[in-house]
Amino acid sequence: MAIDLQRIVLFVSDMEKEAAFYREKLGLRVSEEREGWIEFDAGSCRIALHRGKRKPRLDFASEEALEETCESLRARGLRLGDIKPHPVHDLSVTGGKDPEGNPFRISGPTAAGSD
Repeated sequence: MAIDLQRIVLFVSDMEKEAAFYREKLGLRVSEEREGWIEFDAGSCRIALHRGKRKPRLDFASEEALEETCESLRARGLRLGDIKPHPVHDLSVTGGKDPEGNPFRISGPTAAGSD
């Protein structure tokens, strides 16, 4: 079981100001944009700006079925939420928090034959 850091999600109140900073000051290229969401290519990871006020979130991706990844992580004592469909992409997602309460999300394909 392996997971890779896919993106860091920053929740922001002023999308235009934040987007200008990452685009113009840091010179990052916009890789995806939709209402309330702008994602920048930052090399091996992406930085996403999401409209809202929450703690930053780390998004990980699993290449194996998410159910298998969750089983391995739960065997290590990690508490995870229910597996749900991703709100935009054809994937499944779950999440949890680290010991300090910082949120993370893991996405991956659904196991064959499960709905």
